[in-house]
Amino acid sequence: MAEPTRMGRVSAAANGTLFIGALALVLVVWVAVSRPFDPPRQTPPPVHLDAATARAAAGLPGYPGSVVVLTYHAVSDADHAGSTLTRRLFGEHLAALAAAGYRTVRLADVERLIAHQPVRLPPKALLLTFDDGTLTDWTTVDPVLARYHFTATAFLTTSKMVAAGTPSYYLSTRQLRALRATGRWEFGSHSDAMHDQVPVPGDLAPALVNRILVHGKQESPAAWRSRVRADLARSQRFFRHVFGRPASAFSYPFGDTGSTGNAPALARELPGLLRDAGFGVAFIGENVPTEHVNAVSAQSPRWTLDRIGVRATTSVSDLLEMVRGAVPVAPPHDLAALPWLGDLADCAHRPGLLSVRSDGYGTCLLGEVNTSQWVNYTVRTRVTGVNRHAAAVIAVRDGAGAGHRGRVEVVVGEGSLVVREQIGDDARVVLARAALPASRAGRTVLIRVHRNTADVTVDGRRLRAAFDPRLHEGGIKFGIAADGGRRTVVYHRPTLTPDTQRNR
Repeated sequence: MAEPTRMGRVSAAANGTLFIGALALVLVVWVAVSRPFDPPRQTPPPVHLDAATARAAAGLPGYPGSVVVLTYHAVSDADHAGSTLTRRLFGEHLAALAAAGYRTVRLADVERLIAHQPVRLPPKALLLTFDDGTLTDWTTVDPVLARYHFTATAFLTTSKMVAAGTPSYYLSTRQLRALRATGRWEFGSHSDAMHDQVPVPGDLAPALVNRILVHGKQESPAAWRSRVRADLARSQRFFRHVFGRPASAFSYPFGDTGSTGNAPALARELPGLLRDAGFGVAFIGENVPTEHVNAVSAQSPRWTLDRIGVRATTSVSDLLEMVRGAVPVAPPHDLAALPWLGDLADCAHRPGLLSVRSDGYGTCLLGEVNTSQWVNYTVRTRVTGVNRHAAAVIAVRDGAGAGHRGRVEVVVGEGSLVVREQIGDDARVVLARAALPASRAGRTVLIRVHRNTADVTVDGRRLRAAFDPRLHEGGIKFGIAADGGRRTVVYHRPTLTPDTQRNR
């Protein structure tokens, strides 16, 4: 009997050990599960810009009175979404912007700028925005902002924010308050629950700007308005609860304002609905831009403010190129000195002269120069080479560097003067024409553009034409219209003089 008793004691001891181990495991799991979710903040990785990148950053232009706006999403080495940057790449972005001399500004600065109120901006002003309100704003982004003394705005999808201690891909209310307490962050709305692709007739589309399917039927315009108003109101209630005041800025989910959705007429009501909900400005631009993006200026439309969208594949050189393209260039006086590029034409320039050579219609253009601030100005030049085989073509308010497609063209022929416009791919429309006396010595041309009017004077003959208001800004092109054979038109001492009084 002794042996079984001894075995029983061993078995009991083993069972006790297993019980204690199991109990310990349960306690560990219980502590892990019940402990409030509080991920650690990550130290920014070291960043070093190579010499070429540093030179490119230092060469970025500034333009007083404008603000470059960037939008990011998450920053993580574990998340491989197309909108998520690695920690190192994000650090390189901010290092390059700091090396370029950019300094961040606040939403209030942009709001005052848009309202034409006095505001002091640095020569290279930057607004950093982060859409959605992901957890990495707290864990990863904020430490990098602190390193470079930058500030930022988080646009929150408020229904996705969670209570303190809750595991989530998104920020908690405790983290939001902690970010605000740093003094580096402010917050805007990205809607409450509209950052979703939802069923619409025949497709999926952004919820905010489309009439969606409800129980298999498309909602009415009244139902759309009610749904949008309720969402904006819920979002503002969140801001009042967490921060004690409503948000003043909004960013459209997916950067979509509804112009191509299934309810464009209703979407045009969004500015009024946003205003009624207490917002003062709204931003577009969530993805990498495929078209022209302008820095925000006093002339920018307050309900569709441009942002440069940044993605996982946006290299530092890509970023610097996009920032350069967004910054307006001050109108130069000596046009012959600019780096003209030929489009179906050979362009040659030397001091005081620009020649355009082609056997058809060809132009000299300015490449990636941002001309969004070229509004009211006067162009002067003397033209030679005009004859019955070749006419001089001077385009003003050309939209290639200003974000619109179109131009006003002044065509100086052997015996005629024509002013015409083109919008997008539409055919050119003649706005005015006049006969010109014969001349073998060349022609003196003066073109003054103001608002939607062009006043053209050629050898004392004056012609006035009103053009489409959509051509409200833009630069210059010099060209030729030839009827075959290689013809050359020469522009002597071409100059541009901004009308500073009328630009105010």
